[in-house]
Amino acid sequence: MNGPSGPGRVTRRSLLKGAGGVALGASAAGALAGCENTTTAVAVNSGSQASANGLLGDPTAGGPVDSFGIPLSRRDYPVTLPRLHDPVPTGTKPERGGQLKIFNYADYLNPAVLKKFGKHEGVSVRVTTFDSLDEAFAKLNAGLQFDVIFLAPDILSKWVGAKHIAPLNRDIVPNLDKNVWPELHSPPYDIEARYSVPYTTYTTGIGWRNDKITEDVSKLGWDALWQAEKYKGKVGILDDGRESIGMALMRRGVANLNTEDPAQIEQAKKDLQELTSKTHAKIDINEYESLPAGRSWIHQSWSGDLLAAVVGGYLPKGTPPTVLSYWYQVQGGPVYNDIITVAEKATKPVMAHRFLNYMLDPKVAYQNFVGYVGYQPPITSIDPNALFTKGIVPKQLSNAIITRDAYANGNAYMGLTAKGDQLWTSSWASVRNG
Repeated sequence: MNGPSGPGRVTRRSLLKGAGGVALGASAAGALAGCENTTTAVAVNSGSQASANGLLGDPTAGGPVDSFGIPLSRRDYPVTLPRLHDPVPTGTKPERGGQLKIFNYADYLNPAVLKKFGKHEGVSVRVTTFDSLDEAFAKLNAGLQFDVIFLAPDILSKWVGAKHIAPLNRDIVPNLDKNVWPELHSPPYDIEARYSVPYTTYTTGIGWRNDKITEDVSKLGWDALWQAEKYKGKVGILDDGRESIGMALMRRGVANLNTEDPAQIEQAKKDLQELTSKTHAKIDINEYESLPAGRSWIHQSWSGDLLAAVVGGYLPKGTPPTVLSYWYQVQGGPVYNDIITVAEKATKPVMAHRFLNYMLDPKVAYQNFVGYVGYQPPITSIDPNALFTKGIVPKQLSNAIITRDAYANGNAYMGLTAKGDQLWTSSWASVRNG
């Protein structure tokens, strides 16, 4: 495998200190441095104008809205985002030469894949990383310019409202309909795929060392972390407020991962504080490396990080991959995806579309998946079970694979109102600050 190695590699929501970039292209060399209403669907009309108070769309449409007045989608409440202007016309010539600028999570693209695209298209590909999506949003507000932006669906409407994302011309991205799971041709968060294409899928669960943990984690479920006091110092939860608070909610049987009920969030906060106090749980996003290294024995995890632990070469010499196991909550657990978009201020909008289309090519997606990131792309022709039949990944990690059925019926963290976002954010800050 050509995956990353060592502590420099970080996850899809990593907090790499400082934003930087490395150019890759036809002449580049070297490696890349381093996301429950039951009403009917809401459609915000194409070309709608901002209202007198600066909001987009119709806040009276029947559901909660984000800070720009765009209705917030749910799995059973799909939203058509406002198309504020026409996309780049079909037939426009690709902008060859110079740099294609990408804004992304750190180490979330295979350098070999980027280099191949740059060589084929006659451009240099420059990736700039961000610490968090909040920081990325602020940088765009300050005027930084990119061509392609990687995002999470729960904040897509906000970025559209802020005019940071351009509408897509699907004629220039034929691989979306040709190769992607049908469930994502017109997803609830972006009906008609007006602004985004899917990148990778993932679940959130628990990863553990089965040579260290004696309990049956698959039977205990989320409670396994609260019962891990005897493994004090070897326990971890994700440094992600939505994921960790959501885990505490699910443990209590709360099915709505987008709840804005203050009592439910307060209870989740107290439960997490109890967990960290009892187990001295570390709050980090390093389980892709700490579990195979044995520094962690049980950790809330993203599915892609367990696969990356194996294909990325993080297991110490002599440690078999069979020591790693993964569980996630099949009924009501989070199953979602990340997305790729074209920036509103792109200087290479056609080339950006071509990059989105390139990433949805089955061969490219597979190389990116198995050769580097470990996160599964929702490409119909890719059979992730081949990882097990070919012996690349042990069967203990079979739960880390996402099926189309699991995705279609899974739960998801989606957008919150401004008030709800403040509630979740302040509660998570209380947990992180002890």
